[in-house]
Amino acid sequence: MTLEPPFDAIDRGGMAARIEAIPDQIEQQLERLHGFRWQLPAAPEWLAVGAMGGSAIAAELSAALYDDRLPRPLLRVRDSAWPAYVRLGGVALLSSYSGGTEETLALYREAGERRVQRVVMTTGGTLGEWAARDRVSAAPLPPGSPPRAALYAGWVTTTHLLEALGWVDGPAREWKDAAAAIRTRQGEIGVAVPEHDNPAKQLARALFGRRVLVYGAERRTGALATRMRHQLNENAKLLGHSAAVPELNHNEIVGWEAPGDEWKDTAVVVWEDAEDAPDVAARLALTAEFAADRGASVHRLATPAGARLTRLAGAVAFIDYVSLYLAVLRGVDPTPIASIDEFKRRLAARAARA
Repeated sequence: MTLEPPFDAIDRGGMAARIEAIPDQIEQQLERLHGFRWQLPAAPEWLAVGAMGGSAIAAELSAALYDDRLPRPLLRVRDSAWPAYVRLGGVALLSSYSGGTEETLALYREAGERRVQRVVMTTGGTLGEWAARDRVSAAPLPPGSPPRAALYAGWVTTTHLLEALGWVDGPAREWKDAAAAIRTRQGEIGVAVPEHDNPAKQLARALFGRRVLVYGAERRTGALATRMRHQLNENAKLLGHSAAVPELNHNEIVGWEAPGDEWKDTAVVVWEDAEDAPDVAARLALTAEFAADRGASVHRLATPAGARLTRLAGAVAFIDYVSLYLAVLRGVDPTPIASIDEFKRRLAARAARA
C-alpha cells in the first residue's frame, strides 16, 4: 500500500486534513479564549478533571507539562464517580467534547450534590445546557470534529484554566511558538512529504503488521505513550499497549522472558525527552535494549527540540501523523469509531431493559 497522497479513497472522514490543521487549531483556540473568564473560587486546594477518552488526555498532557510547577494537585478521574476526597475546597473541571459523555454528566451531577465549584469545557450538548442552566462557566471548543482530533483545543483550554487559577504563567506565547514549530515540522512529516523523506511514514511502515507496545517515562513522556496507544486504537483500528518506567521495570519487563519467536512480530516505541533525569534515561535505554535482545523491533523516539510545551506538542503531532499513515496502510478510514458507537448502543439498550 502506498503512502503517497491523495488518501481520499481511504480517509473519507477527512482525518488527514484535521491533522494538517493542528497549528490552526491551536491559534484559533487561543483567539476563541481571548477575553473568556472562568468563574473560580479564591485559592482552591485542588483541580479535579472529570473526562473520558480524547477529552481526558488534555489533562494528562497538562500534568506532564507542569508536574514540577503546579502548587496544588491536578487530579484526573476517568470514571462516573468522584473519589471521596473530592469535596468542598477545590474545583471540578467537567470536560466532554460532545457534551453527552455519560460518565462526565454523572460527575457533573455528583459535583453539584457535593457543592463543589464546577467549570466546563464542551462544544455544547447536555453538558453545555446544564452549565448554562446552573450558571457554570463553560469554555467553548470548536465543533464538528471527532474529540481526539480536537485535542489541542482542549489542551490549550486546560492550560488557560491553570493560568486562571494562578498556578502557571500565561502559556499563550509558548502555544504560539509550538504552533509555529509544528507548522515547520510538517515540512518533514506532513501528508505531501514522500515516504523516503518522511520519518512519520517510515515509522508507520515499520509498525505495520506488528503488535505495538509504547513506553515512556511516568513524569513526562508517559502521557505521550498513552496518546499513541489511543491513536493506534481509534485512528488505525489497532490494538496497542502502553506503560511507563520506572513501574514497568518492576513487573512488565518480566513478561519479556517468555521463550520462543513471538517477539519478532512485536514493535516497541520508546519515547525519550531532553529533560529525562539520568536514572530515567538509563531505564528507558536499558528497557529498549532488553526488548531488542528478545527480538522485538525497537524504535527510540526523541521529542523535538525546543521548550517543554513545543517538545510535547510536537511529539503529539508526530503521533497523530503516524496513526494516520498506519490507517492508510491498513486500508481503514481513521475517522469512524464503529465499535464505540455499537458499544454505546448496546449499553443503552441494556439500561432500557433494566
